[in-house]
Formats: sequence, structure tokens, C-alpha cells
Amino acid sequence: MRTPSLLLAVLFAAHLVSCQQEQTLFELKSPEETGITFANQIVESDSFNILTDEYIFNGGGVATADFDQNGLPDLFFTGNQVANRLYLNEGEFSFADVSEQAGILAENRWCTGSVVVDINQDGWPDIYVATAMKKGPGERDNLLFVNQGKDAQGNLSFKEMASQYGIADPGNSMGAAFLDYDLDGDLDLYVLNNEQLAAKPTNFRAKVIDGSAINNDSFYRNNGDGTFTNVTLEAGITYEGFGLGLAIGDVNNDGWPDIYVSNDYITNDILYINNQNGTFTNQTKDFLRHQSQFPWALICPMSTTTDFPISSPLTCSARIATARKLPSARMCTKLTSTTRVWL
Repeated sequence: MRTPSLLLAVLFAAHLVSCQQEQTLFELKSPEETGITFANQIVESDSFNILTDEYIFNGGGVATADFDQNGLPDLFFTGNQVANRLYLNEGEFSFADVSEQAGILAENRWCTGSVVVDINQDGWPDIYVATAMKKGPGERDNLLFVNQGKDAQGNLSFKEMASQYGIADPGNSMGAAFLDYDLDGDLDLYVLNNEQLAAKPTNFRAKVIDGSAINNDSFYRNNGDGTFTNVTLEAGITYEGFGLGLAIGDVNNDGWPDIYVSNDYITNDILYINNQNGTFTNQTKDFLRHQSQFPWALICPMSTTTDFPISSPLTCSARIATARKLPSARMCTKLTSTTRVWL
């Protein structure tokens, strides 16, 4: 007599599982399915570890764009101790690793954030990459991979040209964002820097607000001729911080892009309001009654409703984390396991 009841229970469980599967919003694709095998492996030693370099597990960045112009979004990953990787979308969630031929490896750099921009307005997406950690001459200079398009065989390649454009920023950069701050029709550049000092960054001290701090951010004006000029002090970007998040948006709805920076440690976040004359003013106290402390993540939907030109529908660069100092809680590009994709 128990058989019908047991059968009904099994059928109900199967139906319940089926309903749950049908309601799933995302499906996990394995590296074997997608071909995306990037893993940002971090190897510690007795001279280089979480105690000697606190930001060793901050992680890299990821950017997406149709780099080869086939109508499908491709994926670019930055690596710290490993090389950058570029995966071209071949359709049906299958990607091809073209990193070597594309010339984007930067194996001698500790790459962090990345942002896509058409720097020369030729219709092919380019990639600006922030670099950090290393201290040798030129080892922190940020990178600009300019898309060269496809050759006769259909191979995609990039050329590193940050110095030629004048935006090889030498700071300990965490990320960057492009914005048209003067509304002249071209994109200018804000670089997020976070320099670790010899003194503990959690110790109270006077804040440096004259732009002379080693951990001051940088701002570059687009000259409109394929070059940029560093106008950091001229633009009023003078408040120091330990920046980990960056967002662009029209905070006061005046039609001009403003800048929000989330800072680690005891430094306040910064809200640079555009003065419409080529300068910004930090108006955090005027606009915010509360702000986070020690922020790592920055969710930035405010750019999605703006009408001014920006490099993408959502201009944001941030360190994504759910807990401090726990590598297992970091974003996927900094985990030691193979990258997986949720679709």
C-alpha cells in the first residue's frame, strides 16, 4: 500500500526540481564549454605576501566589447602575476583565446583595472589598462592597447601606445574612466591611484588637499589631436585618497559629468562636482549625509541615465569584494580557480 504514496512523492519531487530549474535566471558554463580558462594565480613567498604588500589580493579587471567587430561581445582579462588574456566570442558561448597574436599580454606588468574606449574614433574598441605594484622604472606606466583591426588573414592585433597619447600614468593605478568633462566632443581621462605609504594608512593625520600627495589621482584632458595633457591640479583634482572605486555620472542633473571616488582606509570618499569651466570641486559634505568607510565595491548605475558622452553605458572601475583580507571572497578574476561564466 505504500508504493503509490512513494511514487507520488517521487513524482512531486521531480516536478519541484523541474520547476526550480525552469525558474533559474542564469546558467553556469564551465571552462570546458566556453574555452575561457583565465585564472589570476597569485603566488606568495617569504618576501612577497599579504603582510609585505597588503593589496596583493586586490585582483585584476575585466572588460567586454566587440573587439573584432563580428557582432558578439568579447572578453578581456587583466592579470597580476599572469599575463592578460583576450577571448573572442565565436557564438554559442564559445570563445577563442587570441592573446598571443593580439599583443595584449603585458607579462612584465601587474595589471589591475581596465576600461574600453575608442581612443582614435576609428570604430574599433581600444583598451586602457591600469598597472600597479611593481617599482622599477616604467613598470607602473599604464598601458593603452590601440586596436589595429584585422589583417588579411583575419587576425586581430593591438599596439601599445600609452606614451604616444600622453597617458602612460606612472601612479599605482587601480582603474580609470573616460568622460567628456568639458563637453567639447572628445573623451578625457580620470586615473584612480592608490599608493601605499610607509606609515600605516589607518593612522590619523592631516589630509593632503593640495594635490601633492603621492596617492593623488590624475586627470588628463584630451587635446583633440591624438594627445592628452595632464591637468590634474588645473582641474582641481587635489584630494588624496586610497581609491578603489570610480564612477562617472551627472549627480546634480546639470548636464555635466561629475566624478565619485570611493576610498579605502580612513580617507573620505570624494564627490567632484563639475564646475562647467574645466574644474571640479569636492562637494562630498554638501551632497552626502552618510558615506561608507573602507569601501571596496562601488555600484554605479548613475551613468546609465546621463546624456553626455562616456566610454560605455556604465562607466565604472572598482575593486569588487565582500570581505576584507579574505581571498576567497574576492571577484572571480582574482581567485586561483579557473574562471567560470554565468550566463
